[in-house]
Amino acid sequence: MPNWTRTLSLRNKLVLTILICLVLPSLVSMNVSNLLTRDAVKSQVTDNSIESMRIVNQIVNGQLKNMIYVMNFIQFDEKLQPSIRDLGRANAETKQGDILQYKQTIMNRISTVIDTFGNLNVTLLLPNHEYVASYTTFYFNPNDFLKTEWFPAVEQISGYNVKWIGAEPNYSRTTSQPYLLAAAKPIRINDITYGYVIVGLEMNTLQQLFDQYKNNESMVIIDQNGRIIVDKDSDKIGTQFAYQDQLPPEDGSSFVKVAGEDYILLSNQVTPDWRLVSLSPYKTAAQKIETFRKTDFFIQIFFLLLFAIVLLYMVRTLTKPIARLVQTVVRIESGQLSERSNISGGDEVGRLGYVFDRMIDRIEHMIEENRHEQELKREAELAMLQAQINPHFLFNVLNSIRLKIMMKGDSENAELLSSLSSLLRMTINRNNAYIPLHEEIEINEHYVRLLNSRHGDRIVLHISAASDTLLVEIPRFMLQPLIENAYIHGLKSKSGEITIASRICEDGRLQVEVRDSGIGMSPERLATLRNYLDVPSPLSEETTSPALSGIGLHNVFERLRLIYGHRFDFEISSEQGQGTQIVLRFPQQARMEG
Repeated sequence: MPNWTRTLSLRNKLVLTILICLVLPSLVSMNVSNLLTRDAVKSQVTDNSIESMRIVNQIVNGQLKNMIYVMNFIQFDEKLQPSIRDLGRANAETKQGDILQYKQTIMNRISTVIDTFGNLNVTLLLPNHEYVASYTTFYFNPNDFLKTEWFPAVEQISGYNVKWIGAEPNYSRTTSQPYLLAAAKPIRINDITYGYVIVGLEMNTLQQLFDQYKNNESMVIIDQNGRIIVDKDSDKIGTQFAYQDQLPPEDGSSFVKVAGEDYILLSNQVTPDWRLVSLSPYKTAAQKIETFRKTDFFIQIFFLLLFAIVLLYMVRTLTKPIARLVQTVVRIESGQLSERSNISGGDEVGRLGYVFDRMIDRIEHMIEENRHEQELKREAELAMLQAQINPHFLFNVLNSIRLKIMMKGDSENAELLSSLSSLLRMTINRNNAYIPLHEEIEINEHYVRLLNSRHGDRIVLHISAASDTLLVEIPRFMLQPLIENAYIHGLKSKSGEITIASRICEDGRLQVEVRDSGIGMSPERLATLRNYLDVPSPLSEETTSPALSGIGLHNVFERLRLIYGHRFDFEISSEQGQGTQIVLRFPQQARMEG
């Protein structure tokens, strides 16, 4: 034994012995394995590449299966078939409202599937040139698919097979990508074709996946002619794959020379017409294995040393606050709810102590709230006893009075009672949170008729609603506060005109306008009103509208924000002496989470 080892302490000798016993065998084993396992490394490198290829292949197949699933869903879904056939039988005599209803029913049903995937553009073509599309058709007419060179091949497809089209120019304006990955199939029953479905997959998911490979590596999808249909570089889509003739005949691997260097060429069939191809340098892949082995060795040594040092410290550090927390729990169990652990820190134990203390605070607060709620409950029960008149009873009495007045020949007052009865019916009906636009307009016609009955026929209500908006469902009593605001603050409870208009915007949202011919507002007052309505949260009791006497109009805007989110916006314009115009825009459907 060398003399210098005799001067080492026992602890240092043990550490040195451990390092020699661990490191020296590892170094010898690494060098011997490099000599004896070259072929095994080559096989391992290939297997690793194949495994990476398999993972990518699963993701690609998942995207393609989503496309097939959507096409099969449209073909076989029993709830879709009646609407598709009705739309396919539509002709010049079919009402436009019925056609819109068919399309809306089909699109709503399809949306339940494609909304889950999020990156698919679906087109349903029918023989009568009607179509349903999940994307905007403002810039592209889906009937142009009938003129493409690949569409005759779709018509020739037998059974339930799919025509894998490949990269198509992007016809959707939702993304800036130049291409979509497209597939199509005919919809048949008993060998009778009654439509075609085309699904376009946005390539961003696949391109981001392929973009993970380095510059000297590549991952592409090619068709049976060797043309690239998916690549991380969109400029290469449509070009010829350089090593098409060296691909293995079936799924597998081969080695090719690229600039004098060995490359691993892997191929997997993803559809009958498409292949997933990977090209990566062998040297780089082998270096990863060697680097991993060396890194693994040093990591093991490092953590072995670190573990012994940290173990004693961490055990003591972790167990001390836990013991204190247990003592606090025991005291709280005995009824001392004022006890707190006062444990702090950024680790799990510190957060546990903090959350535990806050939990006890909330329990005390909830106990106090429960006492208060019991008192309020008793007060509410007394108040309920004073409000037992059934609104339906009032509604039935109004109808009886209307019939008696009508029998006496007073049709004008009978009509007023009918309007009041209808307005009361809609007020007490809480079954539907949304009603068609035409019903909401009808409610406000009754409301204006009742206003005129009180003050004379001074308000003229104009309706300018587009026919394709009448069936769109909107929140109940959305327009009544706007009409009331126009009457009280715009017309100053005097004679004038109020107009309700609606149309469908270019982005597919519903636009509803309420205009009056009243006194209007100054620019300063209009700016103050806009700032007031821009507040996205309920106002405090002390805050009042600068242009209104209540918060009804603000509640309408807040309600629409909660239902439609950022898809809701509004405009308010006004000039003194020229009246005021309020424009609301929101989607034809509420958010799913709403």
